[in-house]
Amino acid sequence: MPATDESGVARLLAFAERAADRLRADERVRALWLTGSLAAGTADAQSDVDLRAAVRVEEFATIGKWWRALLDAVAPTVWARRWPSAPDEAVLSAITLAYERFDLVIQSAEDTRPRLLEATRLLFDKDGLAERLPLRAAPPPEPLASLPFVVEEFIRLVGMLPMVVERDDVPMGMEGQMGLHSLLISLLLMERGIDRATSGKRHVVAHLDDEQRAVLAQVPTLAPTMDSIIQGRLAYARLFLPRAQRLMQAHGLSYPAAFEAATRRYLLETLGVAL
Repeated sequence: MPATDESGVARLLAFAERAADRLRADERVRALWLTGSLAAGTADAQSDVDLRAAVRVEEFATIGKWWRALLDAVAPTVWARRWPSAPDEAVLSAITLAYERFDLVIQSAEDTRPRLLEATRLLFDKDGLAERLPLRAAPPPEPLASLPFVVEEFIRLVGMLPMVVERDDVPMGMEGQMGLHSLLISLLLMERGIDRATSGKRHVVAHLDDEQRAVLAQVPTLAPTMDSIIQGRLAYARLFLPRAQRLMQAHGLSYPAAFEAATRRYLLETLGVAL
């Protein structure tokens, strides 16, 4: 039975405490923080556990040799990955046998470069490092910073429809329609003051109002046919473009009207379809 948010968050916090106990026993690890939504108090039962550790400088230099063992010391894992990152951090993710998802970011204990994090909660500090390492709450993101990109990218994808049709490339057309769906979700969230690029991408429906949910209920079913792709592309455009124009104008942003008009002409001339 799925956990309620309350019991699920309690389970995640218990995991974080167990992780702290196990990492505290490792002399290489000098301090540990809980970060992310659990530290901010916004987590739900499906959230990840986000941790940040400071390790001895000489140990950080060899992190490539022992990061996997460190994750397994937290809990036995079935999947683990070290993500590409800046050279002064090791960004790790793992899934345990019990399917608990956790992330661990590791830095040197002598690295004083400021970090801007959503929130932090100190779990242990063996050397008083917390006073010297500047982990500060990030300023609230500007929710419309990426709106021009989202709108222009949507129009660009709509304008690729003739290429898909001419090549009879149904798989590529289906992929493009899924991209339009993602951009529509981004637009709806921006209407609510949320930018997916800065606030995470795994929680959508709770942030939408009834009218926006009704919009998503209107999106067409995607089928592996060219007709589905053509009609779907047009349906998404009719849902997205008027809302995008209203949102940009309401916030004094310049809407790419010439780009939209050229795309409309291009679809009409090449496919005989009108948005």
